[in-house]
Amino acid sequence: MVLACANTSIRAQEAKPPVRISAWYWLNSAPKESWEGDFLTMKNLGFTDVLLCWGLDLSGIVSRQNETREAMQLAHKAGIGVYLIVWQPSANALKRSPEFMQVNADGTVLDTFDTFNPKWRATQWKDYLQDIARIYGSEPAMAGYVFDDSFGSANISYGSYEEKAFGKPLPRKPTEPGWDEWTKMRQGWWEDWAKDTVSYIREIDPDKQHVIYLEDIISRFTNAKQQASIGLDIKRVAKHFDAVGGYTTPTWTTNVDSSDKVVQLTKRAIEGVQKAVGPEAQIVYTFWSANIAEERKPGPAMFPTASEIRAVCEQALQMGVKHLDMYGYRIGEFVVPRSELARMMPPEPAPYVLTGQFPQKFMWDRPEIQTELGKYLRGLNQK
Repeated sequence: MVLACANTSIRAQEAKPPVRISAWYWLNSAPKESWEGDFLTMKNLGFTDVLLCWGLDLSGIVSRQNETREAMQLAHKAGIGVYLIVWQPSANALKRSPEFMQVNADGTVLDTFDTFNPKWRATQWKDYLQDIARIYGSEPAMAGYVFDDSFGSANISYGSYEEKAFGKPLPRKPTEPGWDEWTKMRQGWWEDWAKDTVSYIREIDPDKQHVIYLEDIISRFTNAKQQASIGLDIKRVAKHFDAVGGYTTPTWTTNVDSSDKVVQLTKRAIEGVQKAVGPEAQIVYTFWSANIAEERKPGPAMFPTASEIRAVCEQALQMGVKHLDMYGYRIGEFVVPRSELARMMPPEPAPYVLTGQFPQKFMWDRPEIQTELGKYLRGLNQK
């Protein structure tokens, strides 16, 4: 196992490394006493940054801001930067107001926010984003803001705002009259969301070194049918962010060609994002560095090995990616009823509840991969 070094005074982000190497970390998947040691170990493994969030409830970065700030300062002390994961459409405990919720084609009110509604964006959304930028934008560890799965969850738009703005009955499927017009209008609304989102943060935190980036599962970037269903033109949205990424969830097996197949998946994914958003876009490549096929199986994971993770990284680097991002270093159980959020993630100063664990599936407790992987990752920024 890689041990934490004694020198804890290394400054985070003194110079931008040639390759950013980050991994996701749920603060509430670990006892608070473990944060400092984990960040030091990440540094020693070669990670330049950590993506921090409160699992299950990403809005915990506002309701538990003292602890979030403490974690950022510990990361800085360890010598790594922090990207804050600020958004996932359903994994948050923000107050739900009926007028701002999404409505599906059958008229059912959903649990996700209507991002198309400009009143919601100008009030709750703006306040939330600007609170985050105001609280953390001046932290020395700050590296950026991450928007995860922004087009996932529900993202259906048949509410009263949409009905009024469209001015006539909303089509529910492509065969109904007005579908092309409906698609074009939604594409404009997605771009409005993107412009507002970035501008709200930049009003408070104008530092362009603090990257604002958007990501979603790769199919949102490459599957035209999926984009059409939610009225999305990904290129129009992506151009407003500093960076974009389509993530993959590869599966490794005992088959002899398993690693080659994952590498090919990586190649197709990055090519798909490059084609979708244009060659000028900065791409963050996120991939599951845990084997999703083994996540809920008993016993230690067999895959991926350090060499299999390296193969994915090498393919991404060959394609010009300058930010490698892995899911994840320390992650907790994510299948939890919404009714449990208040108990597990109360506002400070009440203690948070440790999430359920996936033993020996993610990086932090897989010592068998750390020595080889650390040697490789450290070497990427020593060339």
